[in-house]
Amino acid sequence: MAPVRGQLYRRATEMASLFAAYLVTARVGLSFDALGGIATTVWPPTGVALASLVMGGVRLWPAVAAAALVANLMAGVPLWTAALIAAGNTLEAVAAAVALKRAGFDRRLERIGDVLLLVAVAGLGSTAISAGIGLGAGRLVGLPEARHAARFFGVWWVGDALGDLLIAPLILVFAERRRLSVRPLRWLEIAALGVATVVAGFTVFRHQMAWDMVRELGRGTYLLAPVLIWAAIRFEQRGVTTTLLVLCAIGVSGALSRTSVIEGATLHDRLLFIQGYAAVTAASMLILAAALAERRAAIRARDEFISIASHELKTPLTALKLRLGSALRVTRRLLEGDGGAGQVDRLARAVSAADATTDRLDALVDDLLDVSRLTAGRLALRIEPVDASALMRDLTTRLRDQAAEVGSTIDLLLPEAIVGMWDRGRIEQVLTNLLSNAIKYGMGKPIRVGAEATGDSVRLWVEDGGLGIAPADQQRIFRAFERLASAQRVGGLGLGLYIGQQIAEAHGGTLMVDSRPGRGARFTLGLPRALRQPARPQLKGP
Repeated sequence: MAPVRGQLYRRATEMASLFAAYLVTARVGLSFDALGGIATTVWPPTGVALASLVMGGVRLWPAVAAAALVANLMAGVPLWTAALIAAGNTLEAVAAAVALKRAGFDRRLERIGDVLLLVAVAGLGSTAISAGIGLGAGRLVGLPEARHAARFFGVWWVGDALGDLLIAPLILVFAERRRLSVRPLRWLEIAALGVATVVAGFTVFRHQMAWDMVRELGRGTYLLAPVLIWAAIRFEQRGVTTTLLVLCAIGVSGALSRTSVIEGATLHDRLLFIQGYAAVTAASMLILAAALAERRAAIRARDEFISIASHELKTPLTALKLRLGSALRVTRRLLEGDGGAGQVDRLARAVSAADATTDRLDALVDDLLDVSRLTAGRLALRIEPVDASALMRDLTTRLRDQAAEVGSTIDLLLPEAIVGMWDRGRIEQVLTNLLSNAIKYGMGKPIRVGAEATGDSVRLWVEDGGLGIAPADQQRIFRAFERLASAQRVGGLGLGLYIGQQIAEAHGGTLMVDSRPGRGARFTLGLPRALRQPARPQLKGP
């Protein structure tokens, strides 16, 4: 009962925190010249809701719905209209969170693809749901502002988009635990960036801080670009999101005080311009920071790969040298007539061990060659009829002794025959890697191997009961040179799953994992029975 009560308490705490944060930021948003009291160019709750559902799961949606309903009721909106708007706000957040999860979104925003997903799915896509429902509610209740549909929709859409592009990334990147720098110069640079941001913001948005000199140079927000680029290069996504938030706050204050560089007859026009600028700049700077993060990750992966490859190649080479040296000494004794059956037996064991070591070296070199072929798009497939059941039985027979050495058994759940048109060697390569991984990480527990066919598709799977894989690592392990922390003790180049996924995609199929920490993992290779149009393999960076 205690664990259950603990889970309920944590869930209630999460719900209450989200409700409070949404309600407070909603009150702030509605205070900025809201059209009809409900459509505003400043709407931070969208970002709060999205970040919370991405991190905590869509199960938190009741808190979003309740907070949105209360916020609209407090703004004087009729109950049924407030309920309709709250439904739109909730659906917007849920749709974005679900779509991002299915697309493999990484909340660290360290890949350009993740930023583009955030912009397209959340910033541009899901926000249209809430804006559309809000427009409908406004027209139904008879708001005069809602008669101008394009204007009303645009205000709502821009306000929600900015929440997804400014507030959500800020929460997501700061929610990731990272070690703080202890270098004094780093903190001095942070302080310098903060001062530069405030000075630049007040100069551009408030006509203060040597405005006469700036006016001679020209009017516009381009003067903020160096500060934003500095933040992106030196402090990545955390620096970008924080700097943008500070500049946006100064810009909004400038619009309210009528001292902004942005010209506009009304407060609404000035706010809309500033928020539009902030949304576009946020997307641009997040992409720049992600590109820099990808470059740094690629450099780290290269350095790590060189280190790993050197170690992995040197280990078998050292063993091979020792075994060949032993074989050479035995051979000399035999040639000198000093030895008998015992020496011959020692020679045979040394040569056999050297042969096994050579096979390991050959496998490592083959992996490196496959990466080279994938990079150049030259992974050729030799398509022929293949019986997947027979292939998996053969692999199991060959690896059963290896599994027994670590205490694992292999159970087969295979139909009599499943025939498809594939490259036998490449499919065998993928399945061998999956079964070898199950033996390495299975902790001596039973391993299950199975296959099933449904119509024109086939699924081949390998399941172990070992360490399992954390959700945060389940996308990463399919990238080149990526390994789990537990892989340090078993070695390898971190290429097996990456190559396997590329082979699957070249066949028009998929390679996926379903796992929970401590409960093992199931890897499933999905293939069409007949190869239609193979995808051209592309190298995916870390």
